[in-house]
Amino acid sequence: MRRTRTRRTTQLVKCPTVGQCFDIEVTRHADGWTVRVPEIGGLVRVASRAAAELAARKYIAARTGIPIGYVTVFVTNEIACAPSSREASRRP
Repeated sequence: MRRTRTRRTTQLVKCPTVGQCFDIEVTRHADGWTVRVPEIGGLVRVASRAAAELAARKYIAARTGIPIGYVTVFVTNEIACAPSSREASRRP
């Protein structure tokens, strides 16, 4: 008898880590970056893009009580430039 091989498939995992992975959204503004954490309803402002992920991890750790070493983030949406509040108010 012949054995037929079954094809194994693996599912893609966004954050292959031990701990908690949170999705974040990063938006560029004229005066810095805004990091939104939809899962816990949080918002963090940072000066540079390089600081965005670490700031999000620190914020999540403080809000949830999960040790920062167990918190990872995955950027789901990055918007290069959002209109400032002054520009938005001038539009008809």
